[in-house]
Formats: sequence, C-alpha cells, structure tokens
Amino acid sequence: IGESMCQKLYNLNVFLVGCGAIGCEMLKNFALLGIASRQDKGMITVTDPDLIEKSNLNRQFLFRPHHIQKPKSCTAAMATLEINPELNIDAHLNKVYPATENIYSDKFYMKQNVVVTALDNVEARRYIDSRCVANQCPLLDSGTMGTKGH
Repeated sequence: IGESMCQKLYNLNVFLVGCGAIGCEMLKNFALLGIASRQDKGMITVTDPDLIEKSNLNRQFLFRPHHIQKPKSCTAAMATLEINPELNIDAHLNKVYPATENIYSDKFYMKQNVVVTALDNVEARRYIDSRCVANQCPLLDSGTMGTKGH
C-alpha cells in the first residue's frame, strides 16, 4: 500500500463501538495494519459495556475461557496488544447514547478520523450515525441482527 499510506494508518484516530464478533475482527485487522501505532500520534478508542459470556467464545476469537465475566473492551484491547504491542488503544466500558455525550462529545468526534460500529443494536447504530453526521465524521457501520450480519 506504500509508505505514505502506512504513515496515515499509523496516525489514525479510530473510535470502535462494540467488541463482539465483528469488533474482535476489526481490532485484529487494526493491529495487523498498524493503525494508531505511532508513539505520539493516533489512538484506537474502543468501548463496550458488556462482559464476556461462555457463549461468546466460539465467535469472538480474542477471548478465552479464563476471560469469562471480564469486560469485553478491556480484554479485547489487551489481546490486541499481544498482536501488535505498539498500538495506542484506550478501552472504555460505556454505552454510546445521549447520557454519555459528556464523554463522547462533539469535540471527541471531531478528533476521530473514522468511527466504526460493530453493534447488535439498531437504535445504537442510528444514534452513532446521527452523531457522525452532526460532526461530519466518516462512519464504517457494521453489525448484526439475530443471525444476520450487515
């Protein structure tokens, strides 16, 4: 992809919402691409309020049996650092909805190069879409509904 594109990837600020099956895949890809891996630039901010359940283990490959009942976002961040220890990653345990606009404010969105959703909740996906539109921030929307992926 060339050195100039690699430099852009190293410096990206990415907000990932959701650390389930799609979120784990996204984090693995971010790690392999070196996204947000500059010492002084770039950050992957990831949030998911859920805890790991036994039923997650067959499709959320960053998690192991000893991770059951631990926070998905923190565990996924640590596992991603094992793939690429140079990543800058900040794990949160928050939902993204109007009550957390003090954390995920307009200022926060304006610092992001891209927002990535990996959710199983259509209402949350619509809310994040509206925040991205309001802040003119690119959105890569992905998610599931039941057994269907979008």
